[in-house]
Amino acid sequence: MMDLRALRYFVATVESGSISAAATSCFVAQPSITMAIAKLEDEFGCKLFHRHRKGSTPTPDGEKMYKLASDLLNHADSIKSEFSTKDDTPKIHISVDQNIRISILDAFLCEAFEKQPGCQFEIINSGDREATAIDLRLTSKSTLSATETFISLAVERYALMIPLSNVLAYQTKLTPADLQFQNVISRIHCENLALFEQTIDTLGLDINIVAKVESDEWAHALVGAGLGVTIAPINEEFEDPRLVCRPLSEIFSANFPEREIGLAIRNSALGQIRSLLPHRFSDE
Repeated sequence: MMDLRALRYFVATVESGSISAAATSCFVAQPSITMAIAKLEDEFGCKLFHRHRKGSTPTPDGEKMYKLASDLLNHADSIKSEFSTKDDTPKIHISVDQNIRISILDAFLCEAFEKQPGCQFEIINSGDREATAIDLRLTSKSTLSATETFISLAVERYALMIPLSNVLAYQTKLTPADLQFQNVISRIHCENLALFEQTIDTLGLDINIVAKVESDEWAHALVGAGLGVTIAPINEEFEDPRLVCRPLSEIFSANFPEREIGLAIRNSALGQIRSLLPHRFSDE
């Protein structure tokens, strides 16, 4: 019998380019992805991926399977949506901090809709929200208040993002002095912006701020276009062929704070969220 979950894991591997990245996007352990792919290969008698050092690339059979599996999964999702009793399901009111990447929200929503197909969300503008209207916030742990409970989704480490057009992208070792006179894109909602500015000032570096942006997506796009470099938090799976990333800890020979991303759930809504998203509490 065809296993839809195995097909979802297969599709995630094709789209992310590696088993480890697929495991992250599907919120499961890597062996689950590996076993699902092995099951499909055994069931259909074909090899679906070429494994190599940088990840996994679909074989011709894998590419054919990807198209068919994607269509099947989309159809299955539409059937679930058609027959789910959404009118009886409370909405989850969520806000997303401006310094959170869209990809994190995307992964969270996809997981929620897969695990609990009938759940509903309403995204509320974080700048206009009233505290009582929000059930949970997608945010960093550093913003947690005493009236909220935190569930971790990911840990990110700060890195210097460098466009391939910049000579720094090809240096094997970087030092703080290499930032002298660099064009820099500032992320104005970065929670550690003051720390970075203080570090630059203490080292006596003269940098050129060429843009001040509100989101990581804008910063990444401008770096990729070659406008300048930026400091931003990334996870281990982050990839962009237009740029290279160097950990700040290697450049400054010091430990910079990590950023833990997750769900800040209003304590008074904890029971409701637990009932609507039980998979997020399975490890307690």
